[in-house]
Amino acid sequence: MAFKADKVFAGYVPGIDILRGLSIEARSGQLTTVIGANGVGKSTLLKCAVGQLFPHSGSIVYGDVDLTRVETHQLAGLGIAYIAQGRNVFPQMTVLENLEMGVWSIRGDKARAGEAIERTFARTPILAEFRHRRAGEMSGGQQRILEIQRALLTDPALLLIDEPSVGLDPKMTGMIYQHLLELVKAETRTILMVDQNVIAGTEIADHIYVLELGANKFDCSKSEFDASYRDTIADWLI
Repeated sequence: MAFKADKVFAGYVPGIDILRGLSIEARSGQLTTVIGANGVGKSTLLKCAVGQLFPHSGSIVYGDVDLTRVETHQLAGLGIAYIAQGRNVFPQMTVLENLEMGVWSIRGDKARAGEAIERTFARTPILAEFRHRRAGEMSGGQQRILEIQRALLTDPALLLIDEPSVGLDPKMTGMIYQHLLELVKAETRTILMVDQNVIAGTEIADHIYVLELGANKFDCSKSEFDASYRDTIADWLI
C-alpha cells in the first residue's frame, strides 16, 4: 500500500502554517526520502501522519485508511511504525528489555512476542551479543539500530523515519543507511524518511522530494535527481 499526503496545510500556532499545500507519495516497496533545510516542515509532515499534530486542510492516507485523525497508539494495528528523531531507547534497561517494550501491544500472545524477539536477535547479531547490556552503554549507531529493530517487532509494512543519522559519525551513518536499504530490498517494506543528509539520504532512495517553505520544490526519481538536481540542491542546502 502507498502512503499519500495531498495538499496538506498544518502548523503549531493558529494562523501560521508550516506545511503549505504539501503533497507526497511513498510508493509501496520503495524508500522515499524527503529532504530540505531546517524548518521547512519535514518533521511536521511525520507528526501529522502519526497523530501528534492534526492538519487543518488536506488529506493523509495509507492505502484506504485516513490518517488525519488517527491516534498514535493506533498505528501498530494499521501496520505503521514511527521512529522519531534522536535517541529513543530506555537507557537504563537492557537491550532485551527494550525489545520487550516493543512487543507490548502483543504481550498477551507470549509465544508470538518471544518469536519476534528471537527473530530480531537472529538477524541483528550485535543486538544478540549485547542483549543483557544496558542500552545506554551502546554507541549512538547501535542504539539507532535497536530503535529500528524494536519498531519492526510488530512487523509493520510502513516505516516513517525522522532523521535516522542525526548525531552519528560517518561510519555509523553508513551502517544505518545500509540497514534501511536492506529492509526495503530484502523485506519489501515501505519507508518514508525525512532527512537533512543530502548525499547519504538520497543515495539509497527510490524517489526523492525536496521541500521549501512547507511545499514541494522538486519531486523526482533517484536517476532524475542524480542527473539534474544533486549539485544544485547540495549547494542550496549548505
